[in-house]
Amino acid sequence: MPRVFVPSELLTHERVTLDRAASRHLVKVLRLQAGADVCVFDGSGMETEARIVRASAAGVELALGQRHLVPLPLATITLLQSVPRGDRMDFIVQKTTELGVTRIVPVTSSHGMVKPPPGKTRRWRTIAQEAARQSGRADVPVVAEVTALAVALADAAAAGGTRLVLWEEERTLPLRKVLAQVPCLPVTLLVGPEGGFSEEEVESARAQGFSSVGLGPRILRVETAALVAVALTQAAIGELD
Repeated sequence: MPRVFVPSELLTHERVTLDRAASRHLVKVLRLQAGADVCVFDGSGMETEARIVRASAAGVELALGQRHLVPLPLATITLLQSVPRGDRMDFIVQKTTELGVTRIVPVTSSHGMVKPPPGKTRRWRTIAQEAARQSGRADVPVVAEVTALAVALADAAAAGGTRLVLWEEERTLPLRKVLAQVPCLPVTLLVGPEGGFSEEEVESARAQGFSSVGLGPRILRVETAALVAVALTQAAIGELD
């Protein structure tokens, strides 16, 4: 069934009119007409049955029906991702959303992009919404504002749980081994940029309760490392069963 994202604050009445982008997708791309059924999700775990009562690319009107609360993931996974150059962050947001990450915090680090251009956070949130729609999620991961690494580390320490920093110099403690015996949830994963983290940054993470872990003998691209880390974590906690 076609899915469409609508913020929960707009779902308080029996009908809702979609914005132009969502309307165009349903009418121009999917070729839906009045009478077609769609599924509305609000990004926080609620799905609503709906039917198109007016089909227009300028504004599709939906009649809302029964609502269903979809169980949220078993565990919260926060990805602290040092912002890479180019459009790689777009890819990371899209694919980790599909994999079920709960929160994405773009961070600045010494070897990464100093500061993303204006509007990037808004773009990443839109990408997360679309990826949630496509992958069948009823929730949408939170994409935080770009945060300095030191602040992100302190926030993660305050939140508690298992905290892991991926570091290419770590040879004795593989991520897979750590995840086999995750001591506590939630899980926070810290992934560096193209040049990796400096030793000083890794030490700062350790001071905030992070354990440094490795992903084997190969040096992975930043987007590959993020996806592998999230996928291994999901597998360890049973979300890929």
